[in-house]
Amino acid sequence: ETPDSSDSGLGAQGDGMKDSSPSAVANPSLSANDDFKSHELSNLRLENQLLRNEVQSLNQEMASLIQRSKETQEELNKSRERVEKWNVDHSKSDRMVRELRAQVDDLTEAVGAKDSQLAVLKVRLQEADQLLSARTEALEALQSEKSRIIQDHSEGSSLQNQALQTLQERLRDADSALKREQESYKQMQNEFAARLSKMETERQNLAEGITVAERKYLDEKRRADELQQQVKLTKNHLESAKQELTDYKQKATRILQSKEKLINSLKEGSGIEGLDSNTASTMELEELRHERDTQREEIQKLMGQIQQMRTELQDMETQQVSEAESVREQLQDLQEQIAAHKMAKQESEAELERQKQELRYTEEELYRTKNTLQSRIKDREEEIQKLRNQLTNKALSSSSQTELENRLHQLTETLIQKQTMLESLSTEKNSLVYQLERLEQQLKAIQGTSTNGPSINMAGIDGAEGARMRNVPVLFSDMDTNMAGMYGRVRKAASSIDQFSIRLGIFLRRYPIARVFVIIYMALLHLWVMIVLLTYTPEMHHDSPSGR
Repeated sequence: ETPDSSDSGLGAQGDGMKDSSPSAVANPSLSANDDFKSHELSNLRLENQLLRNEVQSLNQEMASLIQRSKETQEELNKSRERVEKWNVDHSKSDRMVRELRAQVDDLTEAVGAKDSQLAVLKVRLQEADQLLSARTEALEALQSEKSRIIQDHSEGSSLQNQALQTLQERLRDADSALKREQESYKQMQNEFAARLSKMETERQNLAEGITVAERKYLDEKRRADELQQQVKLTKNHLESAKQELTDYKQKATRILQSKEKLINSLKEGSGIEGLDSNTASTMELEELRHERDTQREEIQKLMGQIQQMRTELQDMETQQVSEAESVREQLQDLQEQIAAHKMAKQESEAELERQKQELRYTEEELYRTKNTLQSRIKDREEEIQKLRNQLTNKALSSSSQTELENRLHQLTETLIQKQTMLESLSTEKNSLVYQLERLEQQLKAIQGTSTNGPSINMAGIDGAEGARMRNVPVLFSDMDTNMAGMYGRVRKAASSIDQFSIRLGIFLRRYPIARVFVIIYMALLHLWVMIVLLTYTPEMHHDSPSGR
């Protein structure tokens, strides 16, 4: 619109000059004024052309700026897509972390199941202990019967021969029971070795699962680093866009200031010119003002877009910082969990090695004891065979009463030796059971500290104490305490006192601090009693003179 208006204005000015040409011939002074005005108009046209060129350059710069803003908007959209992709990857990593935690929980449950299996083995050991106690009671009954037979020996040799036969049969039963117990104990050892091998394979599976989790953690860490680098690149692009916008703003303000100065100078010069030049200049000024207002509006729009982009960038930066912090915290938690699992794995491996060594030692000891017991049993069988031969020879040769007494004495000695042998076996078994319980407690403590989760207790406190009390020899058996009368009550009280003392001894043996406190308490009590005895003086009551 501005070129047409300028051309029309020039045409009007040309017509005016043509109309004023006859008057210029008439009046030379008016022609000089017209020449001056035409010169002024040519200058104004040149200035108008220069202003138009500047406006075109400004329009080109505005178009380039709009193009750059579009490019920055596209980059922002791309960065948003990247952030959304990163959020999706982050959700996937969270899901993988949850799956890993579920796997860890499943593994802890599997370890608890193994603990329950160990508890079943412990119950079987307790049953074996009960069987051994029953065998010891049977041996005690045999001893009582032997003593009764010795007392009744004076009644007749026929009764003695029958008693010897019954004793021999019961000895055979005891030997067969011992063999059965040895076989059952060996079977339980084999089961325990199989369970240990199964636990070893499960430990290897746990180690493989931990290595897979470590690999996944390293992949997630690498992805997080790549996302951080992408965020840094987007920040650099945004900073460059901000710098370009600030440069353009400064340039636009300088151009507007120069245009305002030109407009003011044109306003000042318009008062001297004529009416025609005033109309043309006012039209051009109006056009220039209109262009200035449009450019200001566009600049304000661009400033609003820049402010909006800044707020979006700030929001994205805060969101990225918070997400990076959460990812760092999760990675740190995973690293701590992996380190704890590694420590627990190393401790469990060391504990398993130590348990294997102890199991090997116990197997060797059991093998040696088995060999010694077999040799002893063979010796006893040979002695029994000799005694049988002697008895048959006695029946044939009618030996004297002293020989029978000597043979009975030998039989009693063999019974005593077998009883001592059974007691030594029971003590060895009790020590092995105690070692097994201690190892189970250590394994429980290691599992509790490593997983820091719920651990399955293999047996209750009362059950463990009861098993330990069954493993410790007691003064009197339950059969003796069940006897009626005063004698049974006394034996029951004595057995209860014996059990309490054994419990107290086990407690003091397990807790050395309590043992130290008891020793200090006894020392202080004795010291106080000595002080009271040495310093106490009884009161002397003197009778009054009246005799009261």
